[in-house]
Amino acid sequence: MSRLLSILLIAGIGTASVTQDKAALEFFESKIRPVLVTHCYECHSSASGEIKADYLLDTRDGIRKGGKSGRDALIPGDINGSQLIEAIRHVRDDLKMPKKKLPDSVISDFEKWVALGAPDPRNGISKLPREIEAESHWAFQQVRKPDLPNVKDTTWPRDRLDYFVLSKLEENLMKPVEDADRYTLIRRATIELTGLLPTRQETDEFCNDPADTRTAFAKVVDRLLADPGFGERWGRHWLDVARYAESSSYSRNMLYPYAWRYRDWVIDALNADLPYNRFVRQQIAGDLLPADSPKQRDHQTIATGFLTIGPKTLNEADPLLFELNVADDQIDATCRAFLALTANCSRCHDHKYDPIPAQDYYALAGIFRSSRNLAGVATNVRFEHQDAFPLGDEKEQLLKRREAAITHAEKVQKEYLELVKKRNLIREPLEKQGLDWKKNPTPELKAAESVVQAFQAKVKSAKAAIPAPPVYAMAMAEAVVMSREQWAELFQSNKKEKKPTTPRIHDSPVFVRGDHKSPGKIVPRGTLSLFDKFLKFPVIDEHQSGRLQLANWLADEKNPATARVMVNRIWHHLFGSGLVDTVDNFGLLGSKPSHPELLDDLAVRFMQEGWSVKKLIRHLVLSRTWMLASTQDPSQYEFDPANRLLWRFSPQRIEGEVLRDCLLFVGGSLDRSRPQTSQVEAIANQMEKIQQREIGRRDYYNKDVKTDVTCRSVYLPSARGAIFDSMKLFDAPDPNLVVGARKNTTVPAQALFLMNSPLVIEQAENIANWITDQADTDKYIDEIYYRLLTRQPTSEEVSAIKEFLSRSGNNRDSWARAIHSLMATSEFRTVY
Repeated sequence: MSRLLSILLIAGIGTASVTQDKAALEFFESKIRPVLVTHCYECHSSASGEIKADYLLDTRDGIRKGGKSGRDALIPGDINGSQLIEAIRHVRDDLKMPKKKLPDSVISDFEKWVALGAPDPRNGISKLPREIEAESHWAFQQVRKPDLPNVKDTTWPRDRLDYFVLSKLEENLMKPVEDADRYTLIRRATIELTGLLPTRQETDEFCNDPADTRTAFAKVVDRLLADPGFGERWGRHWLDVARYAESSSYSRNMLYPYAWRYRDWVIDALNADLPYNRFVRQQIAGDLLPADSPKQRDHQTIATGFLTIGPKTLNEADPLLFELNVADDQIDATCRAFLALTANCSRCHDHKYDPIPAQDYYALAGIFRSSRNLAGVATNVRFEHQDAFPLGDEKEQLLKRREAAITHAEKVQKEYLELVKKRNLIREPLEKQGLDWKKNPTPELKAAESVVQAFQAKVKSAKAAIPAPPVYAMAMAEAVVMSREQWAELFQSNKKEKKPTTPRIHDSPVFVRGDHKSPGKIVPRGTLSLFDKFLKFPVIDEHQSGRLQLANWLADEKNPATARVMVNRIWHHLFGSGLVDTVDNFGLLGSKPSHPELLDDLAVRFMQEGWSVKKLIRHLVLSRTWMLASTQDPSQYEFDPANRLLWRFSPQRIEGEVLRDCLLFVGGSLDRSRPQTSQVEAIANQMEKIQQREIGRRDYYNKDVKTDVTCRSVYLPSARGAIFDSMKLFDAPDPNLVVGARKNTTVPAQALFLMNSPLVIEQAENIANWITDQADTDKYIDEIYYRLLTRQPTSEEVSAIKEFLSRSGNNRDSWARAIHSLMATSEFRTVY
């Protein structure tokens, strides 16, 4: 044996083949390998220019694993179950390999080889070219703190990040423009951090502060970070990523009455500067994390609304397909939001570009399929998500009391109906005889009527005794531990009664080609294996869904994506474009970072400073880079028109929500208090005419929504397919998708809105009403420019407005039109 081992090692065969039968190996070498080399390697080997169907046949691992189909191509000992045999037999028109059918004798050899156990001495792991490329891809490497680069102008940087920016500029023989003035800085910071404009008092305090600009500006930044408007502004950014909306979309667009609680949780979390690693954990498994009180448990559980707030195919007749669609949305949202990876591309086959096999996708699917969706929404077709999560310290006792009271009321109602029936049996003969029983009731009827009347009070009392339902939220919960047979029996029983069946904890099969009718091998619950070299995913207990393990895996400092992705999202919102401009895709099809070392440096700092979003934002906005002017430099613009090298501050158009809020703010109409509920919940409750024990649900209709509200735009109703025009015109995101970077369009309808919208006209008139002395034009022109544009008007602008007022009568209407024209300017809706 030792001599044979030496020969095999010299031949490069390796120890794995020693235990294989010598005759069987000789059969492979004489009958199988030559056919593979002659007929298959040209298209299906690592030496191929293009590997067809992603199927490699030049290693034992590759020939067994298969390609795009997602099925194991060769199953040792199973001839009919091996797709390779199916392909060479040419039994299917869509699966013939090679194109010219092999002789029957050769096919017979392959069948015999598989029956022998497919002995194969070829070692090595089969890798496609893109898999090899992925191994060195920047986003799949550990985050490491880089050394600070050397710069020539050592006086320019104020923050660590400035060194990385200046180094890249000097490398390209460029230099940053001058610093922004104080008027520009306070307007920029106030809009970016709170979504509103600075007041005249705030502007004057900053511009007249005797301290140096950065010291004075730090006071402004700290004030803005502590403002409740910070959470409302930055909460809207996250809601774009979380695909937040208040209805289900698709063919049955049903209300989500309780979605708004998740929205408020996001705003509160950002205002409280909840560490981002906890922010992540709570949205995936807040219900499973330790809590000091029932109130804290409820608060954390509301965060899991992130998972169930997505679109749902509530008209889908097949319950399994509905379940898989929900899991697909949850996989997509989780992986794009926290990892910037498109894992859902692996639903039908291994990812075409990133190292995410279908097996990893279904490992994640198993986690989400082992969880309950408490969404408070249902149709007559799909009712699995009709339950919602009750809130409150005594919710369990309240629900029991309510259930008992409803049961009692139903019993009393039933008894009442029986009495009515008996009374009617007495009435009917009298009616047939033509007697007026109302005027001349018989003693028997009088007695029956008396009993019915008395029982009405009992019915009324029983209904009045039903406690009000608890308040609810959308959330997730663990599924039940149950055998497949037990669950199937329960499912059939509940199906007849149209009751939802709680899902059971189980591993998911790989569905071949994404077809829910073609289950393949079952894979254990888990996550993406591409980070295994840094961070192993733990084995999931059979009594757990795996959401808690997934939450911890996502928020682990060893995960190379989580901190990078969030840092990049924050950079995108402050600078107009991310260091990686494909903010939702860090995979091989995404962009490379413009400053990779800077991205890692910020990610390390983010984690080391407790995952604090506010601290990171403070560092960024107090950097020399962010405080630059937006001045145009023709030569540098020609070289770097997209400003990827950060030689100036890139002007940014404000979003529709900020535009609306700023219009209401300058017009004195904005109500900055938070609504106590949502119009959507109010509409659902108002229209609810179903049984008391059911959660209200109804199709969403625009006619029920009030548009003349003055709250901040983040609190507006947000149903899928029914977004307010003022938001839609200015590039509101599609709430069916994870959107980290909104589109930025310029269309005529936007200008027409600013010209003709009652919202804009009314706010202009409100400001005009504030002008009490129309003769003091210089004073009011100055005030209007400060209010709208945060600066003094130029002499030319003053002259132009004076001339317009003179020609148009210098009255309230002419002032309103002048103010309206400023509101419609590009300057009003741009951050410079």
